[in-house]
Amino acid sequence: MNARVFFPSKEPQLHCKLETYLGWLENQAAQIPGLKALVLAGGYGRGEGGIFFPPDGSEPTLYNDLEFYLFAPRPPEALLLSLVHEGENRLGIEIEIKVMSADAFETASPSMFYYDLLSRHILVAGDRAWLDSLPKTLSDASAIPVVEGSRLLVNRGMSLLRCRRWAAGEIELPAGFCERIASKLKLALADATLCAVGKYHWSCVERDRRLPDQKDVPPDWEALMAWHAEGVAFKFHPTSSGLTPADLAEPLNLLRKAWISTFLWIESRRLGHQLSDPSGYARFSQKIFPMESPLKNLIRQLRDLRRPAHLPFCWGDHPRSRIWKALCLLLDDSAEPQAAAILGVPALRGTKLEEHCRTLWKNYP
Repeated sequence: MNARVFFPSKEPQLHCKLETYLGWLENQAAQIPGLKALVLAGGYGRGEGGIFFPPDGSEPTLYNDLEFYLFAPRPPEALLLSLVHEGENRLGIEIEIKVMSADAFETASPSMFYYDLLSRHILVAGDRAWLDSLPKTLSDASAIPVVEGSRLLVNRGMSLLRCRRWAAGEIELPAGFCERIASKLKLALADATLCAVGKYHWSCVERDRRLPDQKDVPPDWEALMAWHAEGVAFKFHPTSSGLTPADLAEPLNLLRKAWISTFLWIESRRLGHQLSDPSGYARFSQKIFPMESPLKNLIRQLRDLRRPAHLPFCWGDHPRSRIWKALCLLLDDSAEPQAAAILGVPALRGTKLEEHCRTLWKNYP
């Protein structure tokens, strides 16, 4: 069997620690009834995990979270917790094991998530033949719909909201959080563009190689390419520079402007309508998600009436459309009242409005 690769650099001690934990995890997974597969995904599963080299010259450490996917009927919560806690104690990083229905995976539609997961991962336990039997479209980059590029930017934009409040001194966030988010956004702006033009690839290195060949691109493409290279470098060898909110305020502002222009460029292509500014996007009267069933949209919203925070009804369109429009407005400094109206909370402003938007987004990621 070929040696497993978790990160580009050679760090035998860290490699051994990961291998030892995965061996222990494989044995524990044998206790799970109906197991189809347990896979390591994310950066380490693709061989592109990050290694942090402390500035004091001490031993390097793992940096990113470990992201596992378990395809099986949900096992006892105590077992899942024990698998997570053991790994966190051994490795010193956060571990997440997400349980997914094998049946749902077998009937899934193409997405960036499924493509990344199936194209490159590490099988920890289970049946390789089952993974290989899954629909080939799920591991076909050309089958990823353009909306996935927009979704990637929305995910990063929600975190950008919080970082901007941190830079303004209005909220506290963990040390290094916003540097990491800024790095992820630097990657995402160009990655979403590649998705929109059908050139996405699971490897950030390969994606970076493809950028100079793109002709149909969003505004400020040269800056987006430079940022992407910075994001790749940070992904492999993250740093902790101790930047203050004042230090990051202007870089975050530049990323905010790039987010808006890139997101609107992708949405204009996807929807076949020129959308030049956040207010115009918010006023767009056609469906943002025309591929979604109106009946299913109605059922989703009736279900959500039981939740403490829910959206005004979106007749015909997916309720997610209000969240995407509101996010675009919230990243535009002068559009808070319009965003609050779209979300049905006209009295909310500032951090409370943004956190309300994030709460709703978690219902429709």
